[in-house]
Amino acid sequence: MDSLLEEAGASSEAVDLSRGDQKEDENERLEEPVAPASQEMGCCGCADEPSSKVEPTTPDSQGSPSNYSDQIFVKDRSCTDFLAIIVVLVLAGGSIFMMTNVVKKGDIYRVINGIDDCGNVCGRVTSHESDPKFACKGADHTRKPYLEIDIEANGVKQRRCVANCTVDENKRLFLNRCIHKKVTETLNSIIRGLRLDSFYNDAVTDLGIAWLELIYLLLIALALSLGILVAFRYMVQYVIYVVLIGAVLACIGGTTYLWLAWYREKKSTDKGEIDPEDSSVEPYLIYAIIMSVVAVIVLLVILVMRKRIELVMHLFREAGKAVYSMPALLFQPIYTYLLIGFTVVAWVYCMLWIESAGDIYLNKKGHIRFKKDGLLIATRWYNLFLFFVACEFYLGCQHMVVACAVARWFFTRDKKRLSLPVAKGFGYLIRYHMGTVAFGALIIGVVRVIRAMISFVQNHLKQYDNAFVKGILWCCQCCLWCFECALKFLTRNAYIETAIYGCNFCTGGKKAFQVLSSNILRVAAINSVGDFVLFLGKVLVVTLTVVSGIYLMQVQKKEGLNHPWIPITLAGIIAFLVAHCFISIYEMIIDTIFICFCEDCEKNDGINRPYFMSRGLMEFVENSKKALRQLEQQGAT
Repeated sequence: MDSLLEEAGASSEAVDLSRGDQKEDENERLEEPVAPASQEMGCCGCADEPSSKVEPTTPDSQGSPSNYSDQIFVKDRSCTDFLAIIVVLVLAGGSIFMMTNVVKKGDIYRVINGIDDCGNVCGRVTSHESDPKFACKGADHTRKPYLEIDIEANGVKQRRCVANCTVDENKRLFLNRCIHKKVTETLNSIIRGLRLDSFYNDAVTDLGIAWLELIYLLLIALALSLGILVAFRYMVQYVIYVVLIGAVLACIGGTTYLWLAWYREKKSTDKGEIDPEDSSVEPYLIYAIIMSVVAVIVLLVILVMRKRIELVMHLFREAGKAVYSMPALLFQPIYTYLLIGFTVVAWVYCMLWIESAGDIYLNKKGHIRFKKDGLLIATRWYNLFLFFVACEFYLGCQHMVVACAVARWFFTRDKKRLSLPVAKGFGYLIRYHMGTVAFGALIIGVVRVIRAMISFVQNHLKQYDNAFVKGILWCCQCCLWCFECALKFLTRNAYIETAIYGCNFCTGGKKAFQVLSSNILRVAAINSVGDFVLFLGKVLVVTLTVVSGIYLMQVQKKEGLNHPWIPITLAGIIAFLVAHCFISIYEMIIDTIFICFCEDCEKNDGINRPYFMSRGLMEFVENSKKALRQLEQQGAT
């Protein structure tokens, strides 16, 4: 009820302000210079039109509220980072060219079915080669679908296609290959030792029996996730208080326990009950000192950031209001992860083609093999790079749509007049900001592929005992991982600035860095307390879903189940994915509201230029008392 009164009061204040100054505002709009068409269409940076950008000024320099433009969220936009989307399209075209070369030189069944020593694909008809030295290539093995590999005494592998693995009693069929019985017996002994000999069949049977209960658990996880979002709006303060009190008690209790343990150990050593060489006095002392320092730091951080922690609570409430006003936001992860799943399948399919491709040649043993040239090796990394870019692009599109919708909602005084914010946010993305998302995806994709290359080098260096080189590569990997995390965080906030002002990626990144650096304590509170509360929400959804699964499977005694924990575990995994989808959107909404709050504080003063924020957030502004008094006076009149 209070929130409804707040929104009604804010809308009535906006109407009162606009009625007296409507004519003056209209006259000012008519007198504003119109930008040339080239400036409107050709600019790929922030829109600088007078009607869409508010310059920060002091209250003394303004005679009345009608002297400023009551708009922060830019509606008159132009394209941003158009060159980046062109680069992505060119890269996609290059991928098509490279895959055409791969298809000419490859055959996906070489990987799936395997090839013999003459390069013939098992279970297929292989084409002939014009070169006489490859005369044995071109056999019809449609009746020999399995590949048999033998290792001779000198270590040479012999490959041939066979009709059946059971001809040789020492071979067993595995993934279209005839594997030696010793290998399969070793695997079977391990499986039997772990009591997994019938695990696969039992698991399939259990899932077939409990499929209806799994659907129920999926619906339970969905309902719990929605309930968690509602609880974040109304009861988040209690959750945060429990988290903070638990952290303080854990630090104090751990410190007290370690000091008491040190005291008891030292006392026993002094009395001669424990041999000094076997004593743990020094380790206990070190642990107690470290824990004491951690406890002091935690207490100081909580004391210093107590006002920022209250801001986190209000941000959660505002995020709940945004979700209630725009429920379509909750469906964004569904489209995103469907696209990512399709991209994963396409990447695996392309990788199978790439690994099967190569130029034919004879090795030293006279066997036909296929060797990759430089272009095919480059295609392997090129395909991985495009996969990273595509995934980051899909996530970036989701972030941009959410940021546009939430920013438009935040900077609209009368929320009831807001129509289709999510659809319009999607329209802003398609029409103006695809290039900005592509720019961010390209940068993150480059960093991720460099990390993949370093991991590839690390795996190949495992056979060499060079600790110095391994240490350097490990440090590079660690630094790149930290850089990637920071880059993703900055990129998300750059998307939010782009969603507000319609600026390009570099300008948005600069604005985001300035906002984050000037509000570093607030950012720390949001990323520590806020993220931990969101994590607790995921844990709660998974726990309640698993408990419900135990009740359905065991308490109700579902008949026919061999291993009840199998469907319960699967239900827990599904619950985590469902909770992650919803709560990740909530995290982006909170970040967007925080950036909008900072921009509102910077552009407005609450007196001559009324804030867009709610009364709850207004308490965290320096001149909040004056602003609230001004609102009360305007409401009284």
